[in-house]
Amino acid sequence: MAAAYRKNQERRKVTARALLTSPPPVTESDTRMRPSAPSPPGSASDVSPPGCGLLLCLLLCFFTSGCAAFVENVRPVTYGTTAKDNYEKGLRSLRGESYLDAAKYFNYVKSHFGFSKWATLSELGLADAALGREAYIEAIDAYDAFQRSHPSHERTVDGYCAFKVGEAHYKQVPSDWFLLPPSYEKDQGAVGDAMRVLSSFLDKYGDSAYADKVRTLFAETIRRLADHELYVARYYLDRNRPQAAIWRLEYVVSKYPGARREPEVLLLLGQVYLKQEKPREARDTFRRLRIEHQTDYRAAQAQLYLDYITRRYPDLPPPSELKPRHIEPLPVAPVPPAEEAEPAAESAEPG
Repeated sequence: MAAAYRKNQERRKVTARALLTSPPPVTESDTRMRPSAPSPPGSASDVSPPGCGLLLCLLLCFFTSGCAAFVENVRPVTYGTTAKDNYEKGLRSLRGESYLDAAKYFNYVKSHFGFSKWATLSELGLADAALGREAYIEAIDAYDAFQRSHPSHERTVDGYCAFKVGEAHYKQVPSDWFLLPPSYEKDQGAVGDAMRVLSSFLDKYGDSAYADKVRTLFAETIRRLADHELYVARYYLDRNRPQAAIWRLEYVVSKYPGARREPEVLLLLGQVYLKQEKPREARDTFRRLRIEHQTDYRAAQAQLYLDYITRRYPDLPPPSELKPRHIEPLPVAPVPPAEEAEPAAESAEPG
C-alpha cells in the first residue's frame, strides 16, 4: 500500500506541474476582455486630456505645501531655559517663515513666563505668526486684542498693530488668477472692509512711519472699487438700462476722484448723457474731462463731443462755471512684498 500511495502522490505532482507550465485555454469572453496592444507614441489614444498636466501641477503644489505644514506642525522644537531664549527662538523662526514653530515658542513663553516682559511681546509675535501663515481673521483678532490689552505699548502707539490689521484686511481682497473671473467681477465686500480700515488708520496715524504704505494700499482699494462700479455700469448698458449705468458712473465720479479711472468714466458718462438726450449734463461732463485731465488722450475726444453739442443744440444756455474739486493724487502701485514692514518682534528689548 505504501508503494501505491507514493505512486499516487507522484501522479498528482506531475499533473500540478503540467497545469502550471501550460497556458490556460482561451475562451471568447477572455478574448473580449484581453487588453489591446499599446498605442504608438503620439497617437490619439496616447494624448493626455487637456489640462491634465496643469491639474497635476496644482495637485503637486497643494500636497507639497500641505506636507510641509504638516511636518512643521508635528516636529518637536527645543525650548530654552529662559523667557528671553524662547522668545528669540520664536523671532528666528518668524524671520525664517517657520510660523508654526514661532507660534510654539511664543505660546511657551506666555504659558511658562506669563508675568515676564517677554510674554507681552510674545502676544504680538503670535499675531505676526498668524498673519504670516495667512490666518487673517486670527491675526486681526490678535492685533485688536493686543491694542486693547496694551494701549500704551510702543507698537500700539506708533500704529504698527493698526497697520497690520489693515494689511490683513487688504490681503483678503480677491486677487486676479487666470483660471478665475477678474477680481472686479467678484464680490467687493472685502475691498470695502479694507478701505474703511485703512481710511481709519490714516485718520488716526497719518504721521506714522507706516502711513505711506497704508496710503498705497488705500489707493489700490479705491481703484478696485472704481473698476467694479465701471464693470457694473457697462453691464447695465449692455442690457439697455442707461439710467442705472448713469447712477453707477456718477457714484464713481463723486466717491472715487483721482482713482486713475476718472477720464474713462467721465467720457462714458458724457456719452450716456448724450444718448439720453441730456445735452447740458453731457456738456458739463465733457468740460470737466477736458479741464481736469488735459494730458489724457480722452480730453481731445471730449472736445470733439463739445463741438458736436454746440452745433447740435444751438439754443442750449451758456455753461456755468464748474466747481473746482479737490482731487488728492493717489500712489501708483501697491507696496511690493519686499518692502513690507518687518515683524514687530524684531527687537529683543520691549518698548
